[in-house]
Amino acid sequence: MLGTLHRAIRALYPAVPSAMSLVKDHVWRDRRYVGEHGGKVLAWQGFSANLRRMDSRMRTVYLDHVPHRYDQGTATELFGPDFAQRLAQTGPAIVTYVLDFPVDSAAGILRAGFVPRIMGRTIHACHIAPVDEYLTLNPASHASNVIELLMLQKALANERRSIHGVEVALQYLLHQSGLLATYLLSQRLEVVSLDPPRKSGDFGHDLDARVRVRGHSPEYRIGIEVYLQGIGYHRETIPKYSETFGLDAVMVVAPRDPWPELAASFATCSISAHQLSKLNQIANAPGVGVHHLPLSNVINRLAQTANGIEAIWPAARTGVPHSG
Repeated sequence: MLGTLHRAIRALYPAVPSAMSLVKDHVWRDRRYVGEHGGKVLAWQGFSANLRRMDSRMRTVYLDHVPHRYDQGTATELFGPDFAQRLAQTGPAIVTYVLDFPVDSAAGILRAGFVPRIMGRTIHACHIAPVDEYLTLNPASHASNVIELLMLQKALANERRSIHGVEVALQYLLHQSGLLATYLLSQRLEVVSLDPPRKSGDFGHDLDARVRVRGHSPEYRIGIEVYLQGIGYHRETIPKYSETFGLDAVMVVAPRDPWPELAASFATCSISAHQLSKLNQIANAPGVGVHHLPLSNVINRLAQTANGIEAIWPAARTGVPHSG
């Protein structure tokens, strides 16, 4: 769990060496919060990171180990039906969550792929994983869930500007660190050009790349889109700007694969689209190729280059892109 928080915080604040000081351990022992069994109050143990101490746009994220099996009736009374049902499926679990959603946000949380936990007059948005599954997966996968939950909290509070600020900072980091160029090279492409992020508010993709398939001469244009929550309005804008700018492919950096929803959107457009598992297949089919670079992959790559980020991203301390 500590590895999860470390990777998530490093991805959001890569040049803040003291960021891990925000992480604290805790134990919840309150029968109204976690229940009781055999007359004894149960306990959930875990870690939290109060990101607001470093960034006023953010809140606290929690990771708890839930070692107990609850009967369905007790769990439903404590946590609500959705959380109880998921906990019945997993048994002992690791729960990642953020707090203070309004009581009418349960449907939005479910649509985003998370589980609402009803706590009195508020709701928690949660990701619940069986302990064995959690330990098997790479911590970067769980870190991606942490970031997506934090962004969901902002989205359902109608704080789109805060989300955009975090996403723009990540766009500049991916460009200036060389991570995007390195990834394109790993896809057996030659990078002709890779422009910095476009001006905020302009219509179009976040970054623009011109590439060639290694050993071949034709040049292709790739639009790069970076977002940290559900696909949302990108479902409509990606097909539109793909046609406007004559893109050969779109590479989406996001927590979840956008193809299932983009496929439906492209089906209503005048241009065709296909899924690209490898970017060097860009010339293999007509229309726009859609390639997903998972956020967890980006988090892993940032962790590998963390020691050099301070030099290339000095303004990450404030979240403001540095020119020059």
